[in-house]
Amino acid sequence: FMQLRTELNLKRYILFSLPSTVLCVVLCRTWVEILGVSIVYFGTVLNQIMLVASLREMLLPFVDTDSRRSNKKIVLLFVGKLVILFGSLSLGVHLMGKRVLIPLINYVVLIFVLVLFGFEKTKKEIERKEFK
Repeated sequence: FMQLRTELNLKRYILFSLPSTVLCVVLCRTWVEILGVSIVYFGTVLNQIMLVASLREMLLPFVDTDSRRSNKKIVLLFVGKLVILFGSLSLGVHLMGKRVLIPLINYVVLIFVLVLFGFEKTKKEIERKEFK
């Protein structure tokens, strides 16, 4: 069985999320748009950190049978992530208008960055690759 990868490697995630975000900043025309991209970027990062935390909390009983999940914590994380996401996107729309499409595309890119580069490799995965 493959061990679940639920630990977020924040340094790798930030490192691999910066190129697309810098490209978005380059596409901005004003300082207000740069502020909008920055707000949506930080909202996206917080949203995805909370997503990983809530999924880890949901999967905890399946990974560690002695653990119990906290439904209250899961609900708070999901509500919090939605508030942060909608708040940052609303502020982005307010600051950028129709050009909010730039950070929205970055949001989609950051989902792929999270999946491809954002998680810690488990010891079993590292060992499996070393023996091949």
